[in-house]
Amino acid sequence: MTIRHLAPLALILAFAACSGNSLNNGTPPVPDDGGSTTVDAAVAVNLRAISYNPSGEGTLSVDMDGLVASPQVAAFVRRADLDIAGYRAFSYQETGLQRTHLAFVSNNERGNLQAGAVADGGQFNRHFGGGTYARIDSFSRPSLGTGVETGQFSYAGTYAGVFVSGDATNPNLPAGLTPYQPLRVRGTALINANFANDLVNGGVSDRVVLDDMGNVVMDLREISFPVTEIDADGRFVGDVEFFGPPGGRIGTVGGAFGGIGATDIAGALVINPIEGEPGIWEYGTFNLPRCDTAGAAPLCLPR
Repeated sequence: MTIRHLAPLALILAFAACSGNSLNNGTPPVPDDGGSTTVDAAVAVNLRAISYNPSGEGTLSVDMDGLVASPQVAAFVRRADLDIAGYRAFSYQETGLQRTHLAFVSNNERGNLQAGAVADGGQFNRHFGGGTYARIDSFSRPSLGTGVETGQFSYAGTYAGVFVSGDATNPNLPAGLTPYQPLRVRGTALINANFANDLVNGGVSDRVVLDDMGNVVMDLREISFPVTEIDADGRFVGDVEFFGPPGGRIGTVGGAFGGIGATDIAGALVINPIEGEPGIWEYGTFNLPRCDTAGAAPLCLPR
């Protein structure tokens, strides 16, 4: 990890030293409704469901187990200034004395997959968050062939994440009372899948933490999704590791293929993004087109 600015990082690590997470307090709740019913509990964590309408600037409602809002389902506020390419940003804070939340959500260009991640920045030694992914149109597995890209495919594009946590959101409050600001993570994702053997692996590189102004706060280590199985329905759940030594599990990734012939992939992850700092968390999401389809990322060429 290369530190770009020492002051913000010091605040983050200070919070990590005294912070816990609801993941450590028993088994996370299993999602119970909507498109979240097939999301693994280790990825959904506190998130029960989202309702996203992409029309116009988009609207987002979030149902999450935690101290989010007065109603059970909170209507988040659109934050176009915090968008990461391909992902729309939304935020919510009921008052300046309470938790501040950040969410990213994406419907892909072919309209067959939706994915998102949301978390608050923490307050009183705990935070709440989770990820989700769901099909919103038809899916079929590819017809296997003997030629190139007839059974083994690559998917690439931008990754977006919520980093817990950043600076205090209410400097008028003592450090032990203020809510903290979730920050943004941007990266480049590549996932390879083989439908002959039903295996998938991948990772995210060029990972940076951004503040609200778009400044790079710090660089993060590359992460890998080791080889894991694709089930009969085109879904998968696996471990996340840092790329290279020392290895070892740092979290969980889950996802689903979408489209006719598995033209797209979407998913979410929950990880500890800084080695040796178990109080720092990242809730990320990806929604990627296949490299041989329309809308493919520049990373796909040449291949």
